[in-house]
Amino acid sequence: MTTERRTKRSEVKDEALRLLLAAVKARSDVSSLAIVDSRGLVVSGMGTPRELAILGAVAHPVAAGTVSELCEQLTAGTDVFAKAIRSPLGTMYFAALGERVGRMHEATRGAERILGRVAA
Repeated sequence: MTTERRTKRSEVKDEALRLLLAAVKARSDVSSLAIVDSRGLVVSGMGTPRELAILGAVAHPVAAGTVSELCEQLTAGTDVFAKAIRSPLGTMYFAALGERVGRMHEATRGAERILGRVAA
């Protein structure tokens, strides 16, 4: 038996992503988090414009296990987390800056579920 944890939901993709990111941010020790596409564009995010731009730049390489010198410079003083997620539009990335992301695996599954919806 699965227990439903979500208390707020939406059938609108953008709103559902915003609610997911807000829930993850509330249970984590992060300053910003985002869903980033394969081009490095932030699809949905929470945080300062500067940190969201950093997540756009580093999400793919970090998820692939490649941390360049530029990535090190951009994320100096904090940790970066990134995990690839599947979507009908191709691979996207769930990325965050901070010290801890609570239940990252569940968050990425939620993002995949939301991104898998046909309607925008």
